[in-house]
Amino acid sequence: MIRKSMLRYFIPECLLALALAGIIGCTPSSEVTVPSPDGKLKLTLCRADSSLAISVSYKGKQLLMPSPIGLVFQDGSFGGMDVEVSKGPQTRIEEEYDLPTGKTSHVSSVSNQRVVTLTDAGGRVVELCLRAFDDGVAYRYVFPGQDTAKLLIKEELMDIRPKGNPMVKAMYIPWGWCSHEDVYLTDSLSRIHEERSAEMPVLLTFESGANMAITEAMVVDYAGMRMAVDNGVLRGRLTPRLDKPDLCVVAQRPSRSPWRVFIVSERIGAVMESDILTSLCDPCTDTDLSWLRPGKATWPWWNGYQCSAGWKGDVNTINYNLSREYIDFCAQNGIEYHSISGIMLPNGEEVPWYYNENHGVGAAFPADCTAELYPGFDLPAISAYAHEKGVGLRVWVHWETLSKDIEGTFRQFRLWGIDGMMVDFMNRDDQEMMDFQKRVLQLAMKYHLHIQFHGASKPSGLSRTYPCEFTRENTCNYEVYKWDGNRGARQMGADHDLNIPFTRSLAGPADYHLGGFVSVLPENFSASAWHPVVTSTRAHMLAMYVVLESTLQLVCDSPEHYAHQPGFDFICQVPTTWDETRVLQGAPDEYVVIARRKGREWYVGCIGNHEARDISLPLDFLGDGEYVMQLYTDAFTADKDPNQLDMQQKGATKSDRLSIHLAPDGGFAAHLVP
Repeated sequence: MIRKSMLRYFIPECLLALALAGIIGCTPSSEVTVPSPDGKLKLTLCRADSSLAISVSYKGKQLLMPSPIGLVFQDGSFGGMDVEVSKGPQTRIEEEYDLPTGKTSHVSSVSNQRVVTLTDAGGRVVELCLRAFDDGVAYRYVFPGQDTAKLLIKEELMDIRPKGNPMVKAMYIPWGWCSHEDVYLTDSLSRIHEERSAEMPVLLTFESGANMAITEAMVVDYAGMRMAVDNGVLRGRLTPRLDKPDLCVVAQRPSRSPWRVFIVSERIGAVMESDILTSLCDPCTDTDLSWLRPGKATWPWWNGYQCSAGWKGDVNTINYNLSREYIDFCAQNGIEYHSISGIMLPNGEEVPWYYNENHGVGAAFPADCTAELYPGFDLPAISAYAHEKGVGLRVWVHWETLSKDIEGTFRQFRLWGIDGMMVDFMNRDDQEMMDFQKRVLQLAMKYHLHIQFHGASKPSGLSRTYPCEFTRENTCNYEVYKWDGNRGARQMGADHDLNIPFTRSLAGPADYHLGGFVSVLPENFSASAWHPVVTSTRAHMLAMYVVLESTLQLVCDSPEHYAHQPGFDFICQVPTTWDETRVLQGAPDEYVVIARRKGREWYVGCIGNHEARDISLPLDFLGDGEYVMQLYTDAFTADKDPNQLDMQQKGATKSDRLSIHLAPDGGFAAHLVP
């Protein structure tokens, strides 16, 4: 049930007063500045008129003018003129850590930090941590354990005031309950006059050439934040709780807010390569992570449960045969997991694999129970067959059904031989939902299960703390191709794909229903839930496995569509975790080229927009010696038939240069082996 209070966002009068602050510059005597280790970035805390404010400069040029920050507790606002500022010493933080999943396997992190103690006239104390890296800055609040009183936060003020008139690329979503999925729009800040709710990350491109991505890290025990974009200001807003709509955060002291993060560089590729979010998260406390198994997975839901077995027989016969065919397909092609999202009845109706009171996959009901299988469906037998073939098994579950008994469900999953799951339809980012996700991740680590969050808000670097979080959605992805022909053709395609690495992927692993192997020209597109099609070229579709970071990549089409098809060998070979990531070239809305290394092998993916273009790519990222390159490019006729793919094998060295022609909605992929 959606409560009306969830849809109501407000700005208290005390916040409106504070929001007017900061138009006047900072008072110099009150400034606290933290520079990046290389000195190019500076995060400054100051007083601006009647409030605390932050500003950011890069290479001597101001990017953020004094931008008011503060808090509104249940017993009043915090951050005004009555606050005393006591700054601690600047410290240098050097950290080396490994990541079992993600875009790099090892991170060397260096930053400067200063902790400022804030005390108001009423004796309330809040610490403000200011942190500066070479590629970004961040701050967060720390609430010390002064007494046994709870931490009750009504709102957090973050009025970001960019210098000049930068371009804003953002995904706008409704306030309150929503799936956190939509297209990305680009406009100059001065042209956004009607307040719009933007999901983080938001990408700003300044007239000076600098890029800034705004997002948050380590969202735990707190509400998620979105941005209200309006009249030159990007205003952070916490999501109210459902049970206490006048509050956003209810917590025990001591406690911490998430980090407010600003990733900055003139080179857009450096913003995309940044490891700031994981560096700001707590390390994993588990010492044995040998059970983690990144990889690719089938997703029969996308293609309409298509297989050669047909639909004759009872429930178990149909679904055992379907799953067995997919499991054989996985075993033959090195695909690590088969996914069961639901089951298909003889009449073609889809229902959950567990008992569901109303036989619907899109909603949960009081009697739903994951411990009770749908009558006639033998999940343990399917699991046994999968493991006999060396294939893992994963399942879909509605979050409300799971929430009834998370640990009991996970214990049962391990008995059945389940390796992971998709948790779906959360559609919220309030504190209660963030607490639910934290509980899921903690127990998944205990029971050695991987997690894929769908219908969820953005990631925040927690794959470092809980590496069982393989991926999460927070994208308008290829499932849209299955319905609403006009919407599918308008929203999806190469231009939309190209927005993801420059926006959503800045926050972390992004789940996309990759692998569609039947392409049509956009003008010939027609939506279908059975055997859906895509509107980018075959080469583009292959490149997406490199361009998008996700520890769990889906292989969504039916086995028959992959059989004997050029390019499927690339999907079978491409890893899902990496030792190194480099963004070689790229421009928002135009194209991007990303190279990722696994061991000594390199994979390269390039996707373009709806226009044809020529790419000239130096191979100077390679190591010494000769490489064998398997290259997948748009065929000469791909502008007429986007399924046409050219494949060639050739030698390559780091002194060579590739010249590639991209068809409209095209791309290329390459695999280079020493």
